Order: sequence, then structure tokens, then C-alpha cells
Amino acid sequence: MEEKTSDLAKETAKNPAAAGASRLSARQERLIKRTRTRMGQEAGEIRQRLTTEETERLAPFLAVLEAFPKDVLSGGDSPGTPKKTVFSLCVQVPGELFHAAGLSLKRLACGSFAAKDAAPGHLPALSCPMVKSLTGLLGLGRDSGPLNLVVPTTCDWVVKFAALSGLDQTANLHFMELPHLREGEGACNRWLGEIKALKTWLEAITGQAISRKALLASVKIFNRAATLFDTLCTLRRAQAVPGIDFFLIMNAFSLMDLEAWVQGVKVYVESAHPCNGLKISIFLSGSPVAFPNDKMIRLIENAGMAVTGDDICTLERGFPGAAAFRDPSEYSLLHALADRHHKACACPTFADNRRRLDRLVADVRNSGMRGVIFHVLKGCHPFDMEAGLVEQHLGKAGIRVLKIETDYVVSDEQNIITRLEAFSRSLG
Repeated sequence: MEEKTSDLAKETAKNPAAAGASRLSARQERLIKRTRTRMGQEAGEIRQRLTTEETERLAPFLAVLEAFPKDVLSGGDSPGTPKKTVFSLCVQVPGELFHAAGLSLKRLACGSFAAKDAAPGHLPALSCPMVKSLTGLLGLGRDSGPLNLVVPTTCDWVVKFAALSGLDQTANLHFMELPHLREGEGACNRWLGEIKALKTWLEAITGQAISRKALLASVKIFNRAATLFDTLCTLRRAQAVPGIDFFLIMNAFSLMDLEAWVQGVKVYVESAHPCNGLKISIFLSGSPVAFPNDKMIRLIENAGMAVTGDDICTLERGFPGAAAFRDPSEYSLLHALADRHHKACACPTFADNRRRLDRLVADVRNSGMRGVIFHVLKGCHPFDMEAGLVEQHLGKAGIRVLKIETDYVVSDEQNIITRLEAFSRSLG
């Protein structure tokens, strides 16, 4: 290549939020065009690996995922879009509040290798690849007003993302201070206060109050969707849902209006059927797996195993489950949402995380999975720190674990597949 995509990082290092096209040099414009082309090719490669039947069944999810870069660069409010869009980082943000406010919630997660290569040069060398990818995507040139962005204070990369990307200068930001202890009453009350503050912020965006009636209706809609999600997961356990299908469906969940997602999943579930010849069933844990980076799912399946369960925030943990409320009062509804996104969350950034480890053991044992693959993205410090604890805890329970550390690159695929094949043989 005459001009490497990484050169774009050097060109835009002084402007992480991306300046308007009028301030870009001809060289920058060429590099941006090249990066956009590569991103389109990444999505196209996933389509090429699907059969015609699979492409048809997954069509609504593929369409949303492929449109994600354009949605981000347009602020989410594309012409013809009836709802105003609010973006968020992490899964601690309750979708019911946005639904009740008439807003579209889209969670920022990007697995594009091309966008990561285009990230600005001021980011640390060992940065979270997903943060690098998102920052590189924003550097392709936004053509809209300021983003509305919710930032729960989970890991350090998420906390610093707005500053690293330049959004702290341009976006309408709302930070949610996540208590990193879950069991104490004080922490629970503080998080409930954050949920109430989020409600007030959303009301300021729309100019209308979120009524108790609208919130109750949204909670019930999400709870019904949770039942459908459970059906999807049950089919997955039986290997009737291939790993790539679940990857696409759940990555799309974070970007789609709930009603459209539910309709797409209903159609998918009706046509689901068991695979011919069951593979070794394993549990996937660790760092996020974001579209179009299907590397881990693809390599695991190529090694003769099937991912039939996980606790990853872009996959199964992306749907938080039903909210259990005691009565239909606003306080009870908000309290239920706060509890579900705090006490029930399995994020490794919490200090009191023994419950996460115990649940991991229970999930593997109860489902009959043969082992655990712990996926760590280089620079993803919370999961890297937790990897040793997971290996110790599962080892005491007699569960085999394989830790795979990787990055947004293709150069390590042969080494990973070799290790996965050896792990598969040890389980067989």
C-alpha cells in the first residue's frame, strides 16, 4: 500500500474528534476514504461466510450493524429517523428509560481493525482496542451536531473515552458514577440516585417528563422481550443457534429499537433447527466481542467447539434480563432497574466480585459445558487482572480453562487456532 491506514493516526493526532472536511488535506481525505473502504470490506467478509439462507434469516441484524459507522458519524439522527438518538458506553444504562422517553438508545462498541489502525497517535500504545477503534471511527469525520452520550464510570478506558476522543469538547455528556461495591445499602442508594439523575437528563433532551405510565409500559415490554431472549439462549445451548448468528443478533440488539429486534428474533427462532453433529460445548468469558470482529467466535468453531454460553457484555450479558418490581409506583420501577443494572451485573470492575465467579462455575456445570475460554483483549486491564482469579476459581471446581490474549489483528490467528485445537482435544 502506498499510504498505510496508520498514517491517518499521525495526520489526525492533533485533532482526535476529527475536523470538518474543509480542514482536511487531500492526503487525509484519501486515507479516510481508504479506511471507510476497509471497514466496508470487513463487514462484507462476514456476509461472505454466511449461506444465502443464513443471510436472509439475519438480514435485519446485518443491516443495522453495517449501518453503524454511518449512524455514529451522523449522530444517529439520520434523515427519516423518527426518534432522537442517545449513545451510551457499557451496559449499565437501563434501556427502559430511553424507551419510555421516546428515545433510541445505541451502545457504542466497535470491532473494526481498520478503524483501530486509524486511531489518533496520542492514545497510549497499549490502549483498549475497542476504545482505539471507536476513536478511529470518530476520526473519519462527523457531519452532524453534538452526540448525546451517557458514560457509566466502569473501567478507566470508558471513563477517559470522551477526553481521548475529543468528545468532551463537542458532545452532550452525562456521566453516571457507578459504585464499585454492590452489596452495601449505601452503594445501592447512590446508584438509584444516578438512575434518577439519568431520567432527569433524558427529560431535558426531549423536553417532556417520563410518566410513570410510560415507564411501566416500557418495563413490561422489555420483560416480555426477556422471555424471548431466554428462548434464544435455550436454543443456543442446544446448538440450534450458531455462534456467528448469536454474535450478530446480540451486537444488533445494542443498536436496534426493541420492537424491531423482537420481531427479527421471533422470525429467527421460528426457523431455528439443531445442527448436524454436535460440537464440544464451551463457555466464553472475558473481553467484549464487537462487530465486525468475529475472530474468536469463528476460530473457536473452526477448532471443533461451539460457544453455547457466555458472560460477555456484547453478547448474553448485553440483555440484562427482566426487571422485578414490587408495585407499579415510579419509585419501585426505578429501584428495580437500578438493582438489575448494579447488583446483578457481572462486570469485572466491581471490587466484590465473588458472586461473578460463583455464577460462572454454576453456569458451566448446570449447562453441561466442557470448559471455559477466557478471552482478553490486549489493553483490557479489568479482564486481564481477573484472568488469574478465574483460572484459580474454576480450577478448584475442576473446570478446564484456556486464556487467549489477542488484539485487533489477523497475524495471531494461526497461533490461536493451534491452541484452541489442542484445548478441544484435551476436552474430547
